[in-house]
Amino acid sequence: MNRAAPVHAAERVAVDGRGDAAARARRRTFLLTLVVVATAIGLLSFGHRALDDVTVGHGGRFGTLLIEETTGAYTAALLLLPVIAWARRHPLVRGTMLRALAAHAAGVVLFSLAHTSLLWASRSLVFALLGLGRYDYGDLPWRYAMELPNDVIIYALMIGLTWLADRLRVNRERELRAARLEAALAESRLDALRLQLAPHFLFNSLNAVAATMYDSPRAADEMLARLGDLLRATLASNPGNEHALAEELRLLELYLDIQRARFGARLEVRVDVPAELAAARVPFLLLQPLVENAIEHGADPADGRARVVIGARRDGDALELGVRDHGAGPRASARGGHGIGLANTRARLAAMYGEAARFELAAAEGGGSVARVRLPLRRAEA
Repeated sequence: MNRAAPVHAAERVAVDGRGDAAARARRRTFLLTLVVVATAIGLLSFGHRALDDVTVGHGGRFGTLLIEETTGAYTAALLLLPVIAWARRHPLVRGTMLRALAAHAAGVVLFSLAHTSLLWASRSLVFALLGLGRYDYGDLPWRYAMELPNDVIIYALMIGLTWLADRLRVNRERELRAARLEAALAESRLDALRLQLAPHFLFNSLNAVAATMYDSPRAADEMLARLGDLLRATLASNPGNEHALAEELRLLELYLDIQRARFGARLEVRVDVPAELAAARVPFLLLQPLVENAIEHGADPADGRARVVIGARRDGDALELGVRDHGAGPRASARGGHGIGLANTRARLAAMYGEAARFELAAAEGGGSVARVRLPLRRAEA
């Protein structure tokens, strides 16, 4: 018990470390984007004023204009984070709209005072550092009044962009939660289907043992031993929804040992699966209910023998599996029993692959029925 604590602590540290790294990366991206956008806005504003000077015949102010427009853009960007925090603290939503508007009325005044003060301070500093003399900003009180209309527009744009970014983030998080919920529901449904299949298979096997016990106790004893082997192998196998076709055939062979002990020479099974498809991924216990159905309801009416052929082939990007019997046909096969195995197979395929998978029980050429499964071809990892 004590040994598990450091492991869990290490896992939490690793998860927290990845979260901190992702947060730092997002902050770096945001700051870099902010600098790039501010630079672009400053250069575009400089270009507009410089061309306006050229148009009216005023030249020689390009350096001053560049300093003024870039400092204007950078100081506004510097105030963006406080404006974002203020906007999120006072959202424009129903119920608190009047209070939020009052807060933003005060916010825009504070923003304009700060922005104008930063403009004067930054331009004065840059002029002094570049040896351009004293920067003349005119009568400062009137400058505050002059900059206010522009700052109202800038502040409104900041508030609007913050609102839009928050709405996009909320919608994205809602979509992610919905996707996670949908995935969890699909996983729960698959688990329910898998849990439904396990007792169905077990009860059918025990019924087969019970049917054999009085007529052939020795065969019943052998069937119980084979059933124990199959249950152990099933519990030891990968508990996921898919595994390799080779593993599916291994479990199927253990099930067939139970049926061979029951039917003896009356059961003939042939497996025709190319070796190159051994690693193809298939749903867990996909073939067992199909083979069970073929054995129980697909005996040859002429001699009572159950002849089952299990095949697999590749068709482009798809894997096709087939289980064929020589009984009275698909109607008799589907009518016999309760149909839980076939219905479960159809539901699992629909849940796992959607329209990419197909299941059908059809008449086989030459008599009998064939259960066909088509699903995407994917290879199991080594």
